[in-house]
Amino acid sequence: MFHKELERRDFIGTLGALLGLATLPASALAASQQASIPASQVALVAAVADTMIPRTDTPGAVDVGVPKLLSALLANWAAPATRTALLGQFDAIDVAARGAKGKPFAALKPADRLAVLKAYDAASFTQADYKRLRGLILILYYNSEPGATVELRYEHAPGAYEPSLPITPQTRAWAGMSFF
Repeated sequence: MFHKELERRDFIGTLGALLGLATLPASALAASQQASIPASQVALVAAVADTMIPRTDTPGAVDVGVPKLLSALLANWAAPATRTALLGQFDAIDVAARGAKGKPFAALKPADRLAVLKAYDAASFTQADYKRLRGLILILYYNSEPGATVELRYEHAPGAYEPSLPITPQTRAWAGMSFF
């Protein structure tokens, strides 16, 4: 849905974030006692994550807990400047929704949210903070168990090499580093 050409610096930055995330113990992400997303933005964060990766025949971002994980990352990982910049992107998305539809982003219907987010994505894709926010949401989703095993295919020890597999609309991509 939001596909743009990947640049080497973006890839290296995303890979670094992923490696840093992989070295954290699960308790650092799951047991955050400090609320890093203000209460006024919790619904907005969930709405943005749900719009980027909605529930279809597979779990969506909200189903796998992306807003909660993002909150834990902002509380335990992000420097104050990074936290402010990422939360500022959510505010900017909300401002764009109010300007385009006259309502807060979280109060919009899913189709209207998608329209606002597509327009915001097209206008803001070159901004480093927005790209980082999008990347974090995608990384948190695709590194969750449902993201890697339901949305994508995961096989710990894949079988024999099959060079000509038929590709259908039901075919799922493989989990792992290949989705970066």
